[in-house]
Parts: sequence; structure tokens; C-alpha cells
Amino acid sequence: MRTKGAKNRNHGDRREEILRAACGLFIRDGFHAASMKDLCAAAGMSPGSVYRYFASKDAIITALIEADRARWLSAMDALPVELGLLPALRALAEQGLADLETRGFLSLWVETAAEASRNPVVARQLAASCRDCEARLAGIVERSQREGRIVSTTDPKLLTRLILAAFDGLLLRVAYDPSVDAREAATGFLEFIGNAVGAQAPRKGGRR
Repeated sequence: MRTKGAKNRNHGDRREEILRAACGLFIRDGFHAASMKDLCAAAGMSPGSVYRYFASKDAIITALIEADRARWLSAMDALPVELGLLPALRALAEQGLADLETRGFLSLWVETAAEASRNPVVARQLAASCRDCEARLAGIVERSQREGRIVSTTDPKLLTRLILAAFDGLLLRVAYDPSVDAREAATGFLEFIGNAVGAQAPRKGGRR
């Protein structure tokens, strides 16, 4: 007899299988070219089984956004915030580079951003995810300002948004231009941000 816990684990496993299949399909074909029929085939499940977990393709897309949000928030929780903004950004860049090299998330990110420009459901989910990540990083920016690790006095929320906007633009360039070396670009990006915010060693007492 199957226990309730086993049933819940099986439900989570099947849901994860669908999301993994969808991720690969969307990376390969894009959101619009990939149909629910294609997704069912990729997951090796019947339409009825897939619809038991997700009511629509939009629901699958938003679930992927939520999974990515949770992953990045977890990464931010593990950042060496006591070392300041630049070390924290370096750690995030390393995770982003690992994504580019091993999991193909860049193509999915570009596809998601494009879909958000015309799909209000996806736009709301992506905006909420971005706000959560911005809030975490803004806390690190504010602490770095308070401890004298960066010179910039720009509002932490605005400064965070500018940093992430520059990073997003770099990701887009990497996505469509194979001549751009991602690791070299990441190193240059960190140097650029460090110069822009006036990164420096903390002053005695940790106060500005």
C-alpha cells in the first residue's frame, strides 16, 4: 500500500520530469514552436497525465521561472556578503558561467525574456522573480556602501537594477554572438562594475 508521503514524492518526481523535458524542448525549439503534443512526447507521458500537473503551456513556463527564481535566491543566500559586493558578484558570475557551459540556461533565459514582452502572464511572473533577486542583491549593495567597500552613493535599489541591466545585456550579446568569450566577458564585467561603483578596501571601523 502506497503511503501519503510516497504519493507526494511521486507527484513531485513526475512534475520535475515534465519540467526537465519542457526545459530541453523549449531550449531546442522555443516556446511557440513547441506544442503541448511535443512536450508530452518529450516527457514520455500522455496528454491527460501532463494536464494533471499543468493546465497549460503558460503554467509550465511560469513553473520554470519559479524554479529558476528559487535556485538563484538559494545561491544568493550562500553568497559571501561579508566580503562585499564584488566577491558576491563574482560568485554569482561563476554560477552563471556554469549554467552557460553545462545546462543551456542562456537560451531559455533569452526565450523567457522575449515571451515576457508579449505574454502578460509570463511578464508578471518574470517581473516578480526579478524583484526578489534585486531585493537580495540590493541588501548586499547597501551593506557594501555602509561599510565603505564601494564609493557609489546611488540608491541601492537603483544601483542594483543598473548592475543587473548591464549583466542582462551582456548575456544577450553572448547568446547571439558566438565570438564573445563568456568567461572573458564576465571578468571584464566585474572589472567594469568595480570601477563604476568605486570598489575599495573597507575603511577602519567598517563605516564610511
